[in-house]
Amino acid sequence: MTTGTDRDAHPRLGVEIAAVGVVAAVLLVVGVNILLTRGIILDQQLGTLLSYLVAWVPFLGAVLIFCFGFGTRSLVRDIGLRFRPLDVLWGLTVGVVARVLATIVEIAGYGQMGSTGATLGEPVRDLWWLFVVLLAPVVLSPLIEEMFFRGLVLRSVRGAASGKGVSPAVAAGTAVVVSAAVFALVHMIDTGSLIATVVIGVSTFLFGLGAGALAVLTGRLGGAIVAHVTFNALVVVPALLG
Repeated sequence: MTTGTDRDAHPRLGVEIAAVGVVAAVLLVVGVNILLTRGIILDQQLGTLLSYLVAWVPFLGAVLIFCFGFGTRSLVRDIGLRFRPLDVLWGLTVGVVARVLATIVEIAGYGQMGSTGATLGEPVRDLWWLFVVLLAPVVLSPLIEEMFFRGLVLRSVRGAASGKGVSPAVAAGTAVVVSAAVFALVHMIDTGSLIATVVIGVSTFLFGLGAGALAVLTGRLGGAIVAHVTFNALVVVPALLG
């Protein structure tokens, strides 16, 4: 079994696995969008489910392959999947600030609030509605995406940068920026317009910087996950109350 020391000695492996995960997710997202656009997939629920799975499966798969195939077989040690009570406070703060900044970006780009003015239609309140409206965007996506971007990507890039002899501060800063940039690029796929691409790209990049900085400062993912949950919930909750 690979030891923690062995894993730390080869951080480029994590970067390579993460890169494969990103490429796979992008290709799958594009493929599903083509199927939906051409009317090959007509079932709305199937299309919605696939739109989540095409990202979740590559991201979660990359994390698990890295941890259980080449790491210590511990999500705590390999990607920092830990929670502390203080993570709630820090996560709420970063999530709210990021959402406020995202709203400012939306107003600058669209001339009005964009995602924060979302509507969900008439609630059905069955299990499928619960999954689509709450579980998928507010719980599962934040958890899986933070495990991938602030867990695997950030830590692997930081380790690779450190191996090149740069200072710890520069390595950490580089990792935060790279993980935020990749996070933003993935969310810019199939945005529909140039303005939407810019708005979503800037908004998700800013959130990624905050979540990455939080993960670096605390050494764990708890705060980043809470921040991501908050960031997404501040779109869903107003829509539910609207």
